[in-house]
Amino acid sequence: MKESVKKVIKKVAIVGSLLIAILIVFAVIDDNPTFADSGFGTSYSGGSSHSSSHSSSSHSSSHRSYSSSHSSSSSDSASVGEIVGIFIFIVIIFIISIIQSINSRRTINRRNISSQIPDESTIENEIKQYIPNFNKQEFLDSGYKIYCDVQDAWMNFKLDDVKDVITDELYNMYESQLTTLEVKGEQNVMKDFVLNKSFLKGVDKQNETITISTIYVIEFYDYIIEQSTGKVVRGTDKQKMRVKYEMKFRQTLDESKKVTKCPNCGADIEMNTTGVCDYCHSKLVTENTKWVLTEKQTLDQEFVL
Repeated sequence: MKESVKKVIKKVAIVGSLLIAILIVFAVIDDNPTFADSGFGTSYSGGSSHSSSHSSSSHSSSHRSYSSSHSSSSSDSASVGEIVGIFIFIVIIFIISIIQSINSRRTINRRNISSQIPDESTIENEIKQYIPNFNKQEFLDSGYKIYCDVQDAWMNFKLDDVKDVITDELYNMYESQLTTLEVKGEQNVMKDFVLNKSFLKGVDKQNETITISTIYVIEFYDYIIEQSTGKVVRGTDKQKMRVKYEMKFRQTLDESKKVTKCPNCGADIEMNTTGVCDYCHSKLVTENTKWVLTEKQTLDQEFVL
């Protein structure tokens, strides 16, 4: 009987220790809320919901007489205590290793986000072979404005406002995903954008088009709310995210397809990226906007500490 009781206690200790470890691991993982971003380009696992489970135990006692001595009983208790102690120690080691692994991934993300900037001068010189009057800073500022305009249009379900600065492929994909959000009665809130850094990554020319790859590191709030109540259902509105993007912008090199003057009022629209003339507010065709966003990919992400 004593051996049977010891086996039961041992099993309970094992199961209990594993349950505690699992709960703690889930608690650590759930402490990192998910977020969305336009087109759901960042890591988005469908939301962060916290759940807790409670276990209760019952015991019964019965009176019986023992023929064994008190010292024997103490020995059995010590043996069971040692077993429990060993398993608790194993669980602690397991939890520590999990936490260290998570922290290690965060460190890797921070290292990647602050990665070394490539030799932009070489890239810039190559671009100037095709666009002699290319201005790097104006181009990067223009790209950041396109990004912010797209995020704002995504958040407010107004994709038509940026139809002239994104490709048809991106427009159709975003429109499909926004329809899903709208049907669910949800809205992706993104705000308080801060540009940390931006630089050129590469250039590619094919036929009569040129595509410039860029890197942007941007901080912002990003979460999903229930439209009817404003309640946050996914992500967090308490902490900013820092995201490292690779974005690609394309324009045509065929001068016959480019228009540098507004056809309505004649104003210069050389670096215009809004799709609307700054002077007479006429709608401009796609070629007039010059640079068009073709791809936005998330490379790394982390919470702002």
